[in-house]
Amino acid sequence: MSHERILHHLFYLLYIPKNHKRGKAYPLVLFLHGGGERGTDNQKQLLANDGAVLWASPEVQKKHPAYVLAPQARNTVDGGFALTRNTQNEIDLKNVFQFSPDLQKAYEVLQHVLTSYKIDQKRIYATGLSQGGFGSYQLNITYPRLFAAMISIAGGADPSKAGILAHKPIWAFHAEDDSIIPISYARNTIQAIQNAGGRPIYTEYESKYGYDHASWTPAYETKGLTDWLFAQRLSLR
Repeated sequence: MSHERILHHLFYLLYIPKNHKRGKAYPLVLFLHGGGERGTDNQKQLLANDGAVLWASPEVQKKHPAYVLAPQARNTVDGGFALTRNTQNEIDLKNVFQFSPDLQKAYEVLQHVLTSYKIDQKRIYATGLSQGGFGSYQLNITYPRLFAAMISIAGGADPSKAGILAHKPIWAFHAEDDSIIPISYARNTIQAIQNAGGRPIYTEYESKYGYDHASWTPAYETKGLTDWLFAQRLSLR
């Protein structure tokens, strides 16, 4: 991942496909990290898990060359791609469906990248975990014609608005024994999308596996996940 300057008070990293051809449009994957990776070091969003690194790995890039954008949310009371903590930094989910200030900043950074590089407008993807899982849903609900598909891990969406995503290719993951974000958030979201006629893919890990909140570890190792994502294309009609 190559360093990029701070934009709109948000640090971010952008991977540019190696040997990319001038004038050719490439897909872009936006990765939104969780609460533990907030800060200003512009590194935690890469080092803590494979949420961003996966898409920039040599194996994936060889088959699916793509830009990878990984912004870093601020480590403040109102920081994060979803609001999951109170002023005492304790888990508090009453405002989790709000469009957070950092999510707005991430959207603005994404727009900057989309206008600065040759991006395939039919193949822009969003993925995130925990706070970023909620943020991925929120971005897709707010801008339903922007992303071709999304992957959410240990997150959820407002069930009253999730129906907007009925025609969106979605693959969601959650662990049954998640002690930070209750499994009900994923189940209620998926049920709402299904009730609206959607057919999301949903992978739930049973408690016996002991993943707890770290369901992103097996999720990003899921066979066929990268091929599935890059196969999705947005109809611009």
